[in-house]
Amino acid sequence: MAIGVIYCETLDAEIKALAADIPEANKLVPMPWGLHIDPDRLLAEVRNKILHLQDHVDVIVLGYGRCQAMDRLGEDFKVPILWPEAEDCIGVLLGQQRYEEELQREPGTWFLTPGWTRMGTDFVFRELQINHIGQKDIDPLQLARRMLEGFSRALYIDMNLDHKGEDLEKKARLIATDLDLRLERVTGSCALLKEVFDHAVALSGQSSVEDK
Repeated sequence: MAIGVIYCETLDAEIKALAADIPEANKLVPMPWGLHIDPDRLLAEVRNKILHLQDHVDVIVLGYGRCQAMDRLGEDFKVPILWPEAEDCIGVLLGQQRYEEELQREPGTWFLTPGWTRMGTDFVFRELQINHIGQKDIDPLQLARRMLEGFSRALYIDMNLDHKGEDLEKKARLIATDLDLRLERVTGSCALLKEVFDHAVALSGQSSVEDK
């Protein structure tokens, strides 16, 4: 029995924490962060990884939300493809309902998952595509602040995982300070990911029985 997992590296800690307790999840394929900025590219690269992996596993889990791409994957694969019911990685870790509630509570919220937080303020520049601006005399931090003028809060999602001594909440505070945002903290959960892993285990076992 084998489960493949193709996932954004920003979810690396969460995916590995779950896979550590699931022997069947023995094919982990991390993908570069930031692909969601170009959904068509994300779709193409995930499809390519699926095509390379599908002959070696019974089912594939995607460590992504929909990300404006996954609902266009199609069904022309040899094995089932599963992913969490969420719009993006924020919804994956908060739950889609809680995600929407936080946005309703304060629309000007910049969410900080542990993976995004680890990358520091530079990830914000990439998310805002400031790196595509060619003028060398532009201060990226000042431009980011102007682009986020409607934002008032940075919300750090604490997953209660062991980050090997990293103080991610401190890093989140530094990002919030850089962007002139108020920092708040909320507890996330791997529940959505675990549901998908559990479904994959069941399908993997069923496939192995049918092969016999």
